[in-house]
Amino acid sequence: MKVIKFLTIFLISMILFTEMPKAIPMSNNYKQGIYDISEFKDLNATAKLLTPSNVTSLIIVDSNSNEKFYKRFDTVDEVITLGYIKEGDFIVVSGRGEISISFFK
Repeated sequence: MKVIKFLTIFLISMILFTEMPKAIPMSNNYKQGIYDISEFKDLNATAKLLTPSNVTSLIIVDSNSNEKFYKRFDTVDEVITLGYIKEGDFIVVSGRGEISISFFK
C-alpha cells in the first residue's frame, strides 16, 4: 500500500513540476504582413532577403509602439544584424519579397 501511495505522489509531482522544453527556431521566412514574435524571448536575430529583384522593407516595433529597427532590403543574401528581439515585439514586412530571419542566442 505504501508503494502505491509513493508511486502516485511521485508521478503527480513529476507531472506538475516539469517544464516542456521549447526549441529555439533556427530560421523563419516571412512574407508581407505583421507578425507577433513574442514567444521568442531575448534572442539575437539576423535577416536577409531571399527573393531577387523584389524590394522589401522590414520594421521591428517594440511593445510600446516605438520603431526599433527599419531596413529596406534590395540586395539578395545581404545579412543584416537585427539585434535583440524581446518579448512583445512585432515584425512588419512590407513588399513583394520574402525575408528570412534567423534566431540565435
